[in-house]
Amino acid sequence: MQRRGAEEYRAYLEERGLREDHTALFEFGRRGRQSCDARASVLRYEDSMEGWAVRQAIDFMSQVKEEGRPFFVHVSLPKPHQCYTPSEPFWSMYDEGKLTLPLNADYDMAAARKAPHMRRAAERWRRGDWTLFEPRTYEAGRLRKLHGYLGCVSQVDHAVGELLDFLRREGLEEDTIVIYASDHGDYACEHGIMEKAPGICSDAITRIPFIWRWPGRFEEGHVATEVVEAVDLAPTLCSLAGLEPLQTSDGKDISHLLRGERGEVHRIGVTEFAWSKSVRKGKYRYVYYPPDMFPEEYPDGFGELYDLERDPWEMENLYFEPEYADVVRELRDELLDWLVTTTRPTTVLGLGKFGGTQAITRYRCTFNPDGKVNPERLRSMRNRNYL
Repeated sequence: MQRRGAEEYRAYLEERGLREDHTALFEFGRRGRQSCDARASVLRYEDSMEGWAVRQAIDFMSQVKEEGRPFFVHVSLPKPHQCYTPSEPFWSMYDEGKLTLPLNADYDMAAARKAPHMRRAAERWRRGDWTLFEPRTYEAGRLRKLHGYLGCVSQVDHAVGELLDFLRREGLEEDTIVIYASDHGDYACEHGIMEKAPGICSDAITRIPFIWRWPGRFEEGHVATEVVEAVDLAPTLCSLAGLEPLQTSDGKDISHLLRGERGEVHRIGVTEFAWSKSVRKGKYRYVYYPPDMFPEEYPDGFGELYDLERDPWEMENLYFEPEYADVVRELRDELLDWLVTTTRPTTVLGLGKFGGTQAITRYRCTFNPDGKVNPERLRSMRNRNYL
C-alpha cells in the first residue's frame, strides 16, 4: 500500500516553484479563507491536485501490474469545491451569459416555509459581500460561482477519463472495478445558497454520485432507483471479490442492482447531523428537528416534508399540511426505528476535526470531550448551518 497526500503534493509544487501560485488559490478570500467566488486557476491542469493525483495513481498501478499483484486505489479528486478555480481549458468551456440557474435559485422561501436557518443563510448570501471580483453583486457573483463549479466538474471528468484510458490501454479494463462517488453534494445556487451549509435537508447535498463500472460484469446503462448508501460500498466489494462481509458494517450488498436487477436495499436512507436527521423513503424526504431548534419562530415544533416527485426542487414544505400528517408520523417512526436498530460508531475523538479540539476552542465546549453535544451551547449559537 502506498499513500500520497497533501505533503507530497506541496513538495511537488515547491520543487517546481509553484507553491505560491497554489497557495494564492486558497487565500484569495478574506483573511486567507477560501471564497465561493470563482476565477480561472493560475496552475496548469498538469500541476493541479487532480492532474498530480491521477499521475500518482497511474504510476502505482503500473508498478503493481509489472509485479503481477492486484491493487486497490483510492484517488481523491478535491474538486468541485472551494476554491472554484478550474484550470484551463475547463474554465473557458463555460460562458456566464449562457448559464442556466437552478429552478429554485429565486423563490419566496418564507412562503415555502423553509427552515429558518436556511432562510437566514440565503439572506446572507444575497448581500453579496462575499464576492471578490467586479461586479461585486450577488447576481454576478452567483454566476461566477456556477461558472467555476461547472468548470471544476469538467476538470474532474477529465481526470477520471485519464484513469479509464490507462486501464483500457494497459489491458486492465475488464479486470478492474471502478467506482465514482462523493462524500456530499453542494449548493450551486440552489435556494440562493453558494456552498454546502446548511446541508442535509436537500437532495442537492445528500443525493451523491454512485457510479459502478466493470465491463462485461455489470449491466451497462442501468439506473437503479432503490435507496443505497455509501456504507454499501464495502460489503458489495467483499461480495464481488468473494470475501467474507465485514462484521461491523451496516451496509448491504448491492450486487443485484449492478447486474441490472431490482430489489430493495434499505427501506429508508438517513442523513444525520447533531440536531437534525433527514429521512428519504420513496418519493418523500422528511427532516426532523427537535422542538428546541427553532423555539422562537416555531414554539410548537418544526419539520420539513417534500414530495420529490411533485416538487423535485424542494420549494413546498408539506410538514404543516393536515393531509400529510400520517406521512410525517410514518417517517418519524421509521427514523426512530432506524436510530434504535442501527449500530452507532464511537471514537475517542467524538466528531473528528469539527467536533474535537477545534470545536471546543471555537464554540467553548459546544462538543464535550466525550463527543456528546452540549445542547445549551447549541441553543445559543447564531450560526446553525451545520446542524
